[in-house]
Amino acid sequence: MTWVYAELAKEAGKRGGPVALRYFYRGQGVIIGAALTGAGVAGTVLYDKWHARRAAAKPARQTTETPTPGA
Repeated sequence: MTWVYAELAKEAGKRGGPVALRYFYRGQGVIIGAALTGAGVAGTVLYDKWHARRAAAKPARQTTETPTPGA
């Protein structure tokens, strides 16, 4: 366990202390979260466009048949 703590202490020293290290990782979390949110929104928009185009391309099939007047 001391090895992990030593690595963390070295990294905190490079970043300027424990508070700076925390803000660094929080900032990276915001960037990653924004990227994932953007990808999700873009995927939803593309799916909606694809679904609308697909629905417009195929006319609905008639499921009921009209009887012919002599049958």
